[in-house]
Amino acid sequence: MYTYEIKVGYSVVDAALHMTVPAVLDCFQDAAIFEAENGSITVDYLYSRNIAWLLSSWQIVIDRRPTLNEQIKITTFPYDFKGFLGYRNFMVSDTEGNCIIKASSIWTLIDMEKRRPVKPTQEMTAGYELAEKLEMDYAPRKIEMLEEAYNTAVQEKFQVRKYQIDSNMHMNNVEYVRLAMETLPENAVIRELRAEYRKPAVYGDGLTAAVRKKGQRHQVFLEDGDGDIYAVVEFGICSKTTEAP
Repeated sequence: MYTYEIKVGYSVVDAALHMTVPAVLDCFQDAAIFEAENGSITVDYLYSRNIAWLLSSWQIVIDRRPTLNEQIKITTFPYDFKGFLGYRNFMVSDTEGNCIIKASSIWTLIDMEKRRPVKPTQEMTAGYELAEKLEMDYAPRKIEMLEEAYNTAVQEKFQVRKYQIDSNMHMNNVEYVRLAMETLPENAVIRELRAEYRKPAVYGDGLTAAVRKKGQRHQVFLEDGDGDIYAVVEFGICSKTTEAP
């Protein structure tokens, strides 16, 4: 289990001075890397063997978002391995120890040369300290698509920029969420986020955001020009009038 603390700065809050959802995801990503770099299965360890953990899915449940200048604690730990998949939880806690955001994630170990999943070795699994998984209502890895009847006319087009590329030479996982959020209504408050990653986008790729929504479910399909899907992002939303302080 790895934990670090930060104070919420102005650069990571929105117009209402709440920490943005992408900023929370950045903290989760950093926590996983910090844990790795303080253990034996570092980024260099993986890269020297031409393998990498690529994110397959997110499920994030938000009780409330931290506010400007609030001190928060970010915690992460792996809780299981199955075949070539790794399972990891994350938490954001306030100074009173309340868990205000919890998350589950599934990662796939990939041979970067052969571009196919591989099972972690015994040395690798022994290098991670497993903990008991969080209590939460776990959703399936794959997002069930809403029927096309709920398709809306809202579409946005994006192009992958250099600043969105990470060390795996793909568009970073958080960037898909940032793009998908551009399609949300102005008064939307995100209570739950799910993301399913299907294929990586690289520098120069064009993405189209196609939206389907029903009730509180707002689904965004980030597609290429041929109809193949890079990622599906689903938001569980409510209006600002019901947002917790």
